[in-house]
Order: sequence, then C-alpha cells, then structure tokens
Amino acid sequence: MSTAPAQSEADFAAPKLLDLVRFLPQAADLTSWSPQGTPQRYRGEDLFLYIDGGAEIYHEYGFKQVIARDYRDRKDRTITLEIYEMASPESAFGMFTFKSSGRGSPESIGQDARLEDYYLNFWEGTCLVTVVGLDELAETREGILQIARAAEAKMRLTGTRPSVAETLPPEWKTSSRLVYIKGVLGLNNIYPFFPGDIFRFREGIAAERDKGKMFILAYPSAEEARRRFGEAEKAFAKSPSYTNVKSAEPGIMEAEDNKGNSMTVRIRGDRIEIAISPLKTTK
Repeated sequence: MSTAPAQSEADFAAPKLLDLVRFLPQAADLTSWSPQGTPQRYRGEDLFLYIDGGAEIYHEYGFKQVIARDYRDRKDRTITLEIYEMASPESAFGMFTFKSSGRGSPESIGQDARLEDYYLNFWEGTCLVTVVGLDELAETREGILQIARAAEAKMRLTGTRPSVAETLPPEWKTSSRLVYIKGVLGLNNIYPFFPGDIFRFREGIAAERDKGKMFILAYPSAEEARRRFGEAEKAFAKSPSYTNVKSAEPGIMEAEDNKGNSMTVRIRGDRIEIAISPLKTTK
C-alpha cells in the first residue's frame, strides 16, 4: 500500500507576498524625477501605522502589504508612490473604485486608471497603485503620469473585474461612479443605511448617477438573500430614519428616507437590489 509523502512546514506556510520592491521605478526609468530615501513597507495590521484613520477600509477589501517611496525633481517638488498588494484582483479593483471620485480623467495605465487633481490611482492584477503630488501644477501632473507608467511597465500582472459589476441594469453601467464593495464600511461610505451590518452581503456593486444611487448586493444563495431581505424589512420599519415603509408586493419593499429620497428594495434571485432617487415634488 502506497502512502502520501510527508508534508513539510513549508507546505502549510502562508501564501508568499509579492516582491513589491521590483515594481518601484529607479532613476534610470524616469527623465526628471529620482527616488529619495529608503522605501517604507507595511504588512497586515501595521498599515494602521502608515494610514491614520483610513486603514480599516483597506482591510475590509483584503489588504496584504504596501510599499511607499518618495520621488523628487530638480525644483524640489515631491511625489509619493504607493503600491498596495491586495488579496485578489477583485480586492484591488474594489479599492481602485472606492478611491476614485468618478470626476477624474481616465488614463491608459494598468487595467483602469484615473487622474484626479493631484493624484492618480490605477489597478493591475492584485495591486492598487496610488501616486500623489502636492499641487496641481502641470509639471507635477506630468510627473505623476511618468512615475505611474514606469511602475506599470515593471508589473505586468493580470486580473479580471468581479462578475457582479456586470449585473447592473444597462442604464446604470455608464454611471459617473461605480464602486465595488466588500463590506459595511464601503456600503455606508456611499449611503449609511443602518449603524450595523444589516445586509451582510458577500459582495456588491454601487452606481451613482445624477442624484440617484443603485446597489446590487450578492449572496451565496437565493435563500440567504430572502433571509437578509426579511431582516432589512424589519430594520427599515423600526428605524426613525425611514417613513412610509411598505411592502408593494412579495419581495419588494418601498420607503422614504429623511433626506428627501424614495427607495425601492427588491429580491432578484441571490441578489438584493436597492434603488434610491430624489422624491418627486409637485408644485
């Protein structure tokens, strides 16, 4: 009788982290900017030492590690490059969407990129890259693009968007902002439904257009979606933040919030859809 070979401790070791140092541009990769000092690296809970008050959302999406380095030009302007390794391409995409306002200009860098006033975010594979300047001068913005492209050239990672992003109705797919969400922190940043985690979804997508919002929250099964819908119905009925809470028909609930919005919550298989729009007023 044959026996399986004994497993070593290495077989049970945690998954290896990417060598983020090799993604950092060097002076030879840039024309007018050069790296300064020693790169800073933070892993796991140490992210709280680097980001004061904002580390929780990275962990909700699946943070693993980050490396950061400053770059300086001859006029002593500084740009900071941050490369975050996340748990999956979906996590990297999620943080990219969370950090992008939807007002920036798209750039052909990585798998998606947006240049805002004085910073740029892009994602590629399991990595989110953030490049931040200190002003909106043309030279700084060009430096941000130069450093981002140099980092991208060293990465060559692959990944795909989460499939839930494709479940939005057609009229919402071209929204000004799409955000992939993994938990209650991301959800409440867009719309604070309840203080606690009532929906308990697995993953979701949020879209913002004009003054309206659309959420699609995905669950492991249709049964779980129905269970969470039932809990949400009770929470809406009890909350002082909502009025005119009613069941239009089985699996569909309507309500109004205290901000002047109407809300429709419905079940579609293993998903809960929530549409929020301003209340129509008559003169």
